[in-house]
Amino acid sequence: MSTEAPGLPQRAPTPAQMRTFALLSALYIALTLALVPWAKLPGPSDPHIVVVYALGILVADLCTALMLGALYRGSRRSAHLVLGCAYLYSGLMAAAHMASFRGAVLDEALFGNEQTVSWVFLAWRLGTAALFLAALFLARRDAGVQEARPGRRLLVAYAVTVALAAAVVALAAQVRVEGIVGGRFTELGASIQWGAVVLYAAAFALLWGKRAFGDLLYLWVGLVLVASIADLTLSNLGAARYTIGWHAACVNLSVSACLLLAFLLGDAADESRAMAKVAGIAAYGGAVAVTLTAVLMRWALDPWLGFDVPYATLYGAVAIAVWFGGLGPAVMAMVLGYAIINVRYISPYGELAMNGPADAIGLALFALSSSLIIVLGEAMRRTRDRYRASEVELKERAAQLQRADAKKSQFLAVLSHELRNPLAPLLNGLALLRMQQPREDAASAETRDMMERQIVQLTRLIDDLLDVSRVDRGKLELRTETVAINDVMRTGVETANPNIDAKGHSLTVTYPEAPLHVQGDPVRLAQVVANLLNNAAKFTPPKGRIELSARAEEGRVVLRVADNGIGIAPEHLHEVFDMFVQVDTRHVAAPGGLGLGLTLARAIVRRHGGEIEASSRGRGKGAEFTVRLPLVNAPEAAQPEPAPAEAPVRRRVLVVDDNVDAAQTLAQYLRLTGHRVESALDGEAALRIAEVLHPDVAFIDLNMPRMDGAEVARRLRLTPWGRSARLVALTGMGQQADIERTRAAGFDEHITKPADLQRLSRLAAGV
Repeated sequence: MSTEAPGLPQRAPTPAQMRTFALLSALYIALTLALVPWAKLPGPSDPHIVVVYALGILVADLCTALMLGALYRGSRRSAHLVLGCAYLYSGLMAAAHMASFRGAVLDEALFGNEQTVSWVFLAWRLGTAALFLAALFLARRDAGVQEARPGRRLLVAYAVTVALAAAVVALAAQVRVEGIVGGRFTELGASIQWGAVVLYAAAFALLWGKRAFGDLLYLWVGLVLVASIADLTLSNLGAARYTIGWHAACVNLSVSACLLLAFLLGDAADESRAMAKVAGIAAYGGAVAVTLTAVLMRWALDPWLGFDVPYATLYGAVAIAVWFGGLGPAVMAMVLGYAIINVRYISPYGELAMNGPADAIGLALFALSSSLIIVLGEAMRRTRDRYRASEVELKERAAQLQRADAKKSQFLAVLSHELRNPLAPLLNGLALLRMQQPREDAASAETRDMMERQIVQLTRLIDDLLDVSRVDRGKLELRTETVAINDVMRTGVETANPNIDAKGHSLTVTYPEAPLHVQGDPVRLAQVVANLLNNAAKFTPPKGRIELSARAEEGRVVLRVADNGIGIAPEHLHEVFDMFVQVDTRHVAAPGGLGLGLTLARAIVRRHGGEIEASSRGRGKGAEFTVRLPLVNAPEAAQPEPAPAEAPVRRRVLVVDDNVDAAQTLAQYLRLTGHRVESALDGEAALRIAEVLHPDVAFIDLNMPRMDGAEVARRLRLTPWGRSARLVALTGMGQQADIERTRAAGFDEHITKPADLQRLSRLAAGV
């Protein structure tokens, strides 16, 4: 198994980056068109220019191939491998072109005949274009394909590329067909160059049509393609060596060789540890390449500048070098650039020398300017690196938080399931006691009522925990409709009454004079009212006073809950809605709860487009909570529906639960309500019983061994009698994913434990 670090993360180009790319492409095209009228004019006719641009391309392409090889080892994408082969091939062919160019290295070509240089050049450009096109075709195909054993495949591919380049050069050395005559390409040679232009254009069209395959890397490849089209066009239009078109083509070719390297060193190396290992070497190579390109640009400007301002183009090279790799590559670019410029422009004998104070002053100014560029560039580079490091750290922290959130959600799901399961048989058992002992003594009735209240309270705490989890993840589900605020208030009061009565509080409810309506989830809005009333009851000493009122005000419904309790200090008003906060519990006895009620109330109100605020005159002076919700028009009066037909008294009911107590107590409860009930403790037993019983209603737990409840439901739905049965998921799992799972399995209802037994009775009766 490979232990390589992951490759460069795939980053989709933003719309702004796509626009910048389009602008740069248009600028390249505009510059090319601007040079067309002067393409055939003569320029400097020194064959040593070939050494400068060929060495620059050789170094840049080999460094780019090195970086792409490291990228491939991390990404394992075949497109990256073929792209690396394209750059390796281009670098080797650039070296062969230099060696076969008469007068470049020596007075005579190092190998081949008079036509070798033309066929090496044509094979170089055509082969590179074909490899680029192949890489982009693979990029379209292998977005999700990752190859095995990348190290071996990389070595084999690069070895084959070297062998191919050697074979092409050997063949070109034997060709006698005229590709160039008198420094001009023949019609055949020009046609082959235009063929390379067509291949590059096809590659560009593929890349643009696929929006760079959603990867910023290919946007830079697109710029390389544009530059390659431009240099081949200028080379053909120049029609001969040493014309303005030829020089512009050489500069374009050198620039295009550095483009992808600039991206890989400047943007990508920091994000891929595999590439960072070779980035140091490539940075020095890149510094050499951009310096030679800068010298080439200055050389091409000789007809206009002569020997004046010899260092003009070197400053940009120094700036790019410091951006590539920092201080070391930048100093190398400065020293190498000065040495070449000195030999070419300053020393009259082609030697490294100074001829008087003017040369010394020029050198001093160049060194000072370059040093300033290096210092400022290094500062900018370190700032960039710190920013990227912090960005990587933030992404990692975000990923850790997502993992922690997923684990928390999983824990809450398991916790709720494990806590709800024991509550269900307890509540069922208390209901059975009530039904079997209708005339129990007052003490027993009071004890049973206390147990029921505590079970309901524990259930509410579990629900609060799950609701907070949903709020955190933005998954709190709302089922909105037009709701009468009076109904919301009544439901909230009914829910909170046990806590209010338990402490002997006096509750005054003032309903609005005219009916008011809001658009919202009636259950969640009633939960807000209940939470506020429970909060007031909790933090008000016994025999206190609580007020609930509603009114219309400026297009909003204003709900107000006030008490004469312990109050809130001004400095704590902003904290009361925070999670798990219980401000100042010293003046009330054992308030209990988790401190989630107000947090949930605020989240629900905000989801409804409303506001909630707390106010208090201070400690011991009570508190007031105000909710504002958008007011809507009353709904149209609904047509009365015909009364449903009376349900059969006796129905066939199946209870399936691996918790023996839960299954038996629910089955016994439903039998006492007059139904025929069978119970099963696992899915397979449930299916066997159902074959005989043909249940009208089935209450099925989800989490069971061997065969879970979802599978039981799916199999029941496949039977003729199971298609019409009402299937109810009765489970301790109540998250949204669980509800969607039961819906997909064919359940009609999803009810979390412990369930309201009256609701279960209605479902069993078919109401």
